[in-house]
Amino acid sequence: MAGKSDSLLYALRRARLTGSGKTITNNKKSAELFVRVLRELGYGVQKWTNLTNRHVADAVQYWQDQDLSPGTIKNYVAGIRSVCRAYGNDTIHQDNAAFGMERRVYVSNRDKSLAQDVYTQAVATLRASTSEDRQRMALLLEFQRTFGMRVEESMKFNPIRDDEGERVHIHRGTKGGRPRWCPVLTDGQRNLLDRARSSGFYSSPAATIIPKNHSERTWRNTVYGLAHDLGLTKAQSGATMHGLRHAYAHERYEGLTGFKPPVLFSAKDDYIAQAQVVSGDTWRDRDQLARAVIREELGHSPDRADIDGQYLGSAVK
Repeated sequence: MAGKSDSLLYALRRARLTGSGKTITNNKKSAELFVRVLRELGYGVQKWTNLTNRHVADAVQYWQDQDLSPGTIKNYVAGIRSVCRAYGNDTIHQDNAAFGMERRVYVSNRDKSLAQDVYTQAVATLRASTSEDRQRMALLLEFQRTFGMRVEESMKFNPIRDDEGERVHIHRGTKGGRPRWCPVLTDGQRNLLDRARSSGFYSSPAATIIPKNHSERTWRNTVYGLAHDLGLTKAQSGATMHGLRHAYAHERYEGLTGFKPPVLFSAKDDYIAQAQVVSGDTWRDRDQLARAVIREELGHSPDRADIDGQYLGSAVK
């Protein structure tokens, strides 16, 4: 755990950075957040000279899982680079795209969902294993894909306590502590909840899926390690676990509107054409209603249209 004796934080306080006083302060704050994320992910690296692009990439994925904006993450990485440079470590990628980051924009028409075949193969591999850790991981991935949960939320969800029949209550591990409800609409969702409840991984309504021989920190590290081994990374499959939330949003959008979201089309005209075939001149109303519903189900603030734009793309030409 990062604290008074943490060598990275000690070195950070002594680092001689360049730039204005405000820039130096902001960069040090960003680097401190980075250190705390590293410790939470289970990394024990002790010197800034030993930090690698893998460390930065895992921190970026962690922040993306928290739905931080591309601009915020970009600032964090700039702070990390500045401290690494102060200690002679020039190995951190200069191009943010190497870490799977968008440019500083808030509405994107790039599909960030994890491909269905990659997800299906990962879950099948995990469920076929005799390892309880891998079987637990399968449920986490299924929660993320089937109910749009963040990684942290899937770790702390309890089907005994949180299954309310026609909806599930997602309230532990949420961003900003904001609770929400997600509807149970399909047989697949119901089957998942029933399987999870009877899995034996939840000893009581207060339990999480985290094994007793793990702390929250070590289990999180195990989860991210398994994701990497399964190819659920930007480099290996074009998306991370966070892409399961994107896939949920796409499927939900089509279920609500009858047509696919604009992020799945290379041209806006093609999106509009298929939307008009389905619903004529009312397609814009359907689009806006679906966005509002999905924003709520993903746990975003009602006024964060910029965020659902990242998931669904822009419908405006």
